Amino acid sequence: MNWFVSFLLVILRPALGLIILAGLLLYWIFKKKLPKEKFLKLIVYIFSSAIIFQSIFSTALNWWFWSQQLITQRLLPPHTPINYVLKYSWQHYWFESIVTIIAAVIVFFSIYLLNKKFEKNLFFNEEKYLAALGILAVGWPNCLIFLALVLFLGVLFHLIFLCFSPKRLSESSRLSLLYFWIPCALLILFLSGIINKYIGVNQFII
Repeated sequence: MNWFVSFLLVILRPALGLIILAGLLLYWIFKKKLPKEKFLKLIVYIFSSAIIFQSIFSTALNWWFWSQQLITQRLLPPHTPINYVLKYSWQHYWFESIVTIIAAVIVFFSIYLLNKKFEKNLFFNEEKYLAALGILAVGWPNCLIFLALVLFLGVLFHLIFLCFSPKRLSESSRLSLLYFWIPCALLILFLSGIINKYIGVNQFII
């Protein structure tokens, strides 16, 4: 039972994110193109649903565990107001999931609206889905590092490209972030242990 709980609470999301992102990257490499938007949209929905399911199941599992021990039974109604259980579940099982999904939604629609405003000259259509998937995979608060890394690399490569091929850049009118979303998300997943230990993003966890 312990291994199942550990898998559900700790391993499920990064493992699912790794499988999805690595699969997309391999498809992109071998097919020389990304899957269609409809398929990417479906993956975003499935991933979001899996995160919600993880929170629901973790809450139910925690309730069941508490109900099996005499000491922890005192933490459940009618001995303790249900607000305590709800607050505990929110802090441990729901906060990070909800904030992660909200962050993915905000970035998704930010890319969509910016692209619409600038007549699709800023991003490729697939980028909003790749950005959302990256955020869902790395979770909160690592998604802050993920977004910062993508933007940093985008600006860096833009400047390098501008220095060495200014004419070509002016003809293409943009250097997209398309090629950074998946690799950066995978990098954050692999380095999540180091990031959580040495980079001060844990202050954003309640």
